[in-house]
Amino acid sequence: MPHSPRLSTEFSPADMARALQEAMETPTTTQIDKQTPPVHWGPTLQLATRHVYPALPRSLEKIAALGSSVTADGASRARVTTTGIADHEVPLPPLRYFAPAGVAGGMGPLATVDLQKKLFEAGERKLNALAKENNRQVTDQDHMGVISFNLGHMIQDRTAYLKTFTGDPSDPQAVREHLLKRVPENPFWGALEVCEALKAAGAHFIMFPCNTFHAWFDVLAEHVKLPMLHIAETTVLSLQQAKSDLPENPKIGLIATTGTVDSELYQAAGKRMEQFDGPSITWIFPRPDAQNKAMRGIYDGVKAGKLDLGGTLLNEVALELIKDGAHALVDGCTEVHPAIGHITYPVPQVDAATALAESAVSLSMALARLERKFS
Repeated sequence: MPHSPRLSTEFSPADMARALQEAMETPTTTQIDKQTPPVHWGPTLQLATRHVYPALPRSLEKIAALGSSVTADGASRARVTTTGIADHEVPLPPLRYFAPAGVAGGMGPLATVDLQKKLFEAGERKLNALAKENNRQVTDQDHMGVISFNLGHMIQDRTAYLKTFTGDPSDPQAVREHLLKRVPENPFWGALEVCEALKAAGAHFIMFPCNTFHAWFDVLAEHVKLPMLHIAETTVLSLQQAKSDLPENPKIGLIATTGTVDSELYQAAGKRMEQFDGPSITWIFPRPDAQNKAMRGIYDGVKAGKLDLGGTLLNEVALELIKDGAHALVDGCTEVHPAIGHITYPVPQVDAATALAESAVSLSMALARLERKFS
């Protein structure tokens, strides 16, 4: 089915984009309220998805001010302690470089582990650069905390459920009702439970190692009062950084599930990010036979634990896209890169999970700076 229309909520990606534009054009004060964190390492600032893009370029740090509900002094992290050890209180350490990230995993299990590995690698690269600048050694305590729930049984198959939609895809209300339908087959409700658990566990923001699940991104953002990173937008940002290696109007081949292709997830993200000097992308999709081959590679190959089979099928899809004129490939399903990421192609290959991890590290550092500023 086509991707759910941009739902009119204060957390939609379109509003995120406008928030960044307004923050850049009008540096007025943005009020941020404080809260009691669920755990010591949890967020003391009440932020949401609309704060993501103002936070990444550090615009939010310049215009943010505490609300009147709680003062910075009264909510200082230095005053957070744990009791019950003998007769004295033990101060707990504050955040260092990073605010803990949350991964709503299990979709799929291997993609979740792959994303965690990429989060560590991206964070380590940043730490090594900082250590070199400051002439110091990286320690265990410097690394980004990641809270990951790899609960595959909680979140039903995304593509299978999207295929059950029989209404008019141009009707926002019909699409919304389907995305929020209270049936066991709908992955939304299990994902919402996992996100609430991540919030209770102290995550400062949440990401999803599944491209297809982002069909629910807007409606989930209405319920989860934490910043959420959008995998397709972070991938387009990665393509933007590679603009010098691409033609002015590049043709990008997308290897993804049928649910992701039909939802127009990447097409919509590309259009949204053009206003931030992103490339004007023409997306190339596998032909029907090749798309069926991609689905077999993802489901019968990688998800079934048969990486060799998945690699063979997905490599054939990649080569066909290159033959059809793709200037770059996007691995738009988190099961794709583990199968063909080791193959060298004559065009750049952009992994959505790596792009997500890089943006997650930047956002984690931005949120940690905000926490330190107001603690």
